[in-house]
Amino acid sequence: MSTKITIYDIAREAEVSVATVSRILTGSAPVSPETKQRVEAVLQKHKFRPNKLARNLSYQRSMMLGVILPDITNPYFSTIFAEMQRDALASDYSLLLFNAMNSLELESEGLAYLSRHQVDGLIFMGGRVNEITLSDRYRAELVDFAAKVPTVIVNGGIQSDLVSIVQTDERGGIAQAVDYLTGLGHTQIGMLGGSAHITVTRDRQAALRAALAEHGLTVCDEWLIADSFSIESGEVCLERLLQLPEQPTAVICINDLVALGVLKAARHHQLDVPKQLSVVGFDDIYLTAVSAPELTTVSHNYAALGSTIIDTIVKRINEESVPASVLIDMELVVRDSCRRV
Repeated sequence: MSTKITIYDIAREAEVSVATVSRILTGSAPVSPETKQRVEAVLQKHKFRPNKLARNLSYQRSMMLGVILPDITNPYFSTIFAEMQRDALASDYSLLLFNAMNSLELESEGLAYLSRHQVDGLIFMGGRVNEITLSDRYRAELVDFAAKVPTVIVNGGIQSDLVSIVQTDERGGIAQAVDYLTGLGHTQIGMLGGSAHITVTRDRQAALRAALAEHGLTVCDEWLIADSFSIESGEVCLERLLQLPEQPTAVICINDLVALGVLKAARHHQLDVPKQLSVVGFDDIYLTAVSAPELTTVSHNYAALGSTIIDTIVKRINEESVPASVLIDMELVVRDSCRRV
């Protein structure tokens, strides 16, 4: 009596996963033409016809992508989410959001929550992936999750063969801002905002130093003032800057929220922006086009970023080849908050 061929036998002979065979049988998600051709040849060879009921029960996908981010009220994250949702829907996926509210502990709960909902993939932004010093526990949680569920990290620093990283060229974005300011005659440039334990702060400050060095300039360490990433921290940073015996003629802010706080504090001190101080933001959130003055900033190219994130996670789900890291160009958006010295 011959042994009945199973989906596991098909997967073994075609040298693919059972999930890939299931995707081809159900048509639930795209598979690369080469892989599909190889699997279909094995299916035809064995005249394999799966039991429809068993197939639906065992291999049905959720068609959901989990998203963990630290603060949905931050326009930077909400804008990325909106762009991802547009592209996810076009690929027949829906997004399941977990807002971690800037808590590493809540991120852990989010991983458990998305696991219970059997998401097909995970997109992770902010929080633990931007910590300079991350505990083994928090790192292991994410890596263990990625071992089971295809995972993409956005602008984060965790390195693992189990994840893909999609990031914007923030170093290049800072260089564009410095090129613009030096072109206006500024040689004294500072950076306001950020937190010392976050990689974003360290990396953007390092990018500022490197960009200034390209112009034969150095930065005064006193003009690198970190506090946080909020509007309120922008106010705090400008207050500290104004207490120094000498101030720069221009500042690049760690993000647009900090820049908006700087503009607010400048009005309080009757400090004219841009006549007395040029201000550059970072992120290009929608509020920058309605601030007073309208804010010159660096854009993450959100449409390209969102589509690349979704394309990468879908390819990982389909077990297609994807690069370990993808870099998206940033773009300087010139408005009214800077002027020539």
